[in-house]
Amino acid sequence: MSEYKKVIEFLKENKVDPEKALVTLKKEYGTKPGNKTNLKYHWKMMRFTLYIWERLNEHDKNIVGKRIDTVRKVVWAHKFKRLYDTFPLPTFNPENEVKKLAQLIAEPRQDKEFKSRNFVYPKSHQKADNPIPQSVIDKIR
Repeated sequence: MSEYKKVIEFLKENKVDPEKALVTLKKEYGTKPGNKTNLKYHWKMMRFTLYIWERLNEHDKNIVGKRIDTVRKVVWAHKFKRLYDTFPLPTFNPENEVKKLAQLIAEPRQDKEFKSRNFVYPKSHQKADNPIPQSVIDKIR
């Protein structure tokens, strides 16, 4: 039996509504990082990456503080401003961006984005380009 048939059998046995299953699957697997038209998704993931890298840096130095302090550090960094300018966004307002990013990170719906498959160590780290383990992401988030 093919793997797809097993999925269909599971859905039938458990009386899962096909529409609901499709919506759930699209929500979980529908975002394709290679899709260059999804600028909103890319902008979100780039901000998350900058945040995770800063938290990782703080973790390595044993100075992990409050989340909001890290978010401020990330938003006020020159790298963030340069990145902001590459997207079609309104005029840069750092305090507004701090608020948006802090809320986005804390939002439970974003848990699915904070997965090991989405983040690698920065070039400056000794483990550069390797995926950041999920346990580390959970600890520093």
